[in-house]
Amino acid sequence: METIILDLPPAITNNYLQSHANVDRLSDQYQKTYQYIRRSAKPVGFLVHEYLVLKLYSMLRETEPLPQNLQENLHSFILDEINQGRVDAKQGVGFAILSQGFLSINIWGRGNVLFTQTYTVEGSFPELSPKPLEKTGVACTWEIKIMNYEYALWHHYLETKMSIADKKAYLQSFITGNLF
Repeated sequence: METIILDLPPAITNNYLQSHANVDRLSDQYQKTYQYIRRSAKPVGFLVHEYLVLKLYSMLRETEPLPQNLQENLHSFILDEINQGRVDAKQGVGFAILSQGFLSINIWGRGNVLFTQTYTVEGSFPELSPKPLEKTGVACTWEIKIMNYEYALWHHYLETKMSIADKKAYLQSFITGNLF
């Protein structure tokens, strides 16, 4: 894969760019204005259900810990969502990312399609509640790094014989450390 640089169309002038690609000042799930804060990935382990196994991640900010109630209730929250039929197990494998007031549950289905459900404390603080993607977005730039790692790992898995050993290799591999 390579990168190419294309000339911008004439409509994209300096004046046009003055009002585009600016970071919005919308508040986050805690009613705070966006701030660039570096993050890291921390594997938490597994959530095993009769129909689904999820690799669990915490995504940590450099400047503050994850809310304790979200960490402590992560397993029970996800299990309840599965047991209530609100999470479709699809192919029975995926990963979840808990970050600052945000949870994404990502499940592989249709072979190579990643299905994502999002939850946030926005409007339900301090508890998580489901929100549609158009409300929360799929992921922030940091979560995308974890998702990209999982995508590459799953892509590799699809190119294997998909044996028990290959399944274990997918499940046992986690990204960890700085995402910057």
